Amino acid sequence: MTKSSRSARVIAHRVLYQGFGAYEEMDVEQERGNGDTFRISREYQIRSDVVAVLPFDPVRKCVRLARQLRVPLMARGDQDGFLIEVPAGHIDEGETPEESARREAFEEVGVRLARLDPVGEVFVSPGAITERLSLFLAEFGEEDVHEGEGGGLDHEGEDIEILEMPLVGLEEALSRDGGIDAKTLLLLQALRLKRPELFC
Repeated sequence: MTKSSRSARVIAHRVLYQGFGAYEEMDVEQERGNGDTFRISREYQIRSDVVAVLPFDPVRKCVRLARQLRVPLMARGDQDGFLIEVPAGHIDEGETPEESARREAFEEVGVRLARLDPVGEVFVSPGAITERLSLFLAEFGEEDVHEGEGGGLDHEGEDIEILEMPLVGLEEALSRDGGIDAKTLLLLQALRLKRPELFC
């Protein structure tokens, strides 16, 4: 990574709230390009790192996705709160991102994944949260689908509808309801670059 020639240092740090996520505030002194300094205060959410995986069947040219309630979308007031997205979740303590991706795919959409194809790691919203997202593509076949499995975990308050959707026209279909999930779009674009024949 290319380092900045400018510097920044922490002046003060406060915990504002501790719940499902922790909210903190930090005062920072930052150096300007001309050598002067200025101070800023920023609030942000502490979130553990997460994974997302796109399970795709290259024979049937389809993917397995999850439709679930996302309460912050309800807070916007312009959606019903339900979003279609790739299997995703937090990396549990002691897990590798690969182990987490396989676990989430089975818990959410009932598919066992063997080989994972890493796409990369991204910061989801670096101006607001600390979360880093590891992205994967993964092939599956009909023999990897376990009917009756998936749908999320009751103790995590999940009630996930499993969807098997064709890749042809998928981005357009997902965008019709007012917006597409970012990690889902990233993974669909990554798959399109690697396997364009699956989209026609």
